[in-house]
Amino acid sequence: MLEELTKNLYVYYPTNVGSNVYILIGKKVALIDTSLKASSADLKEALASLKLKPSDVELILHTHGHADHFGCDFMFKNAEKRMHESDAKYVELNDARYTCSNLLNQNEYPSIDSVLHNDEVIDIKPFSLRVIHTPGHTKGSVCFYDEEQKLLFSGDTLFKDACGRTDLQGGSEEQLIESLLNLKFLDFEILLPGHGVVFKGNQRANIDSVLKSLKGKFL
Repeated sequence: MLEELTKNLYVYYPTNVGSNVYILIGKKVALIDTSLKASSADLKEALASLKLKPSDVELILHTHGHADHFGCDFMFKNAEKRMHESDAKYVELNDARYTCSNLLNQNEYPSIDSVLHNDEVIDIKPFSLRVIHTPGHTKGSVCFYDEEQKLLFSGDTLFKDACGRTDLQGGSEEQLIESLLNLKFLDFEILLPGHGVVFKGNQRANIDSVLKSLKGKFL
């Protein structure tokens, strides 16, 4: 299913356990994550409904290195593929355990063209995305923050009333709590998570609720 969120911003919701895919149409056509390989036909159809071909996509930004977020990278041969170096190295090693490819029955790995750096700003006018390193779900998890439009693309770090699991390789509950505490300082009105619904409610209250579910450490 494809939904228009704001002007030039769309989300593709998969029908399987793959991630959401955010489609940003600015001075470049960019995607945030690409879902599971099993989503490829539906994702191609969603792009076609926007009069886009896979070859039109110029940039793919990954929130982290799990296979349900990079499975359709193979479709986008013209796109620069980017990921935080702490996860990219495991993808480049085809590490099935770290990437959860062994759990998701997906054995293809993308080639990462360049790494994302904390506080780097990615200009995709009308979007300006600041990279925020948020380890906890994985070592290299990041969020993308558009301060002007008050958007936070949170990957699997934060959802509505939930956060990413920390019991997989590279996960850390303590790091996730610290990352969530850091997100509380951001002024955003729309949460765009890696799975599930886009949330437009009270963001600070949502983070507080999630932190309490993590036993209230450091509060």
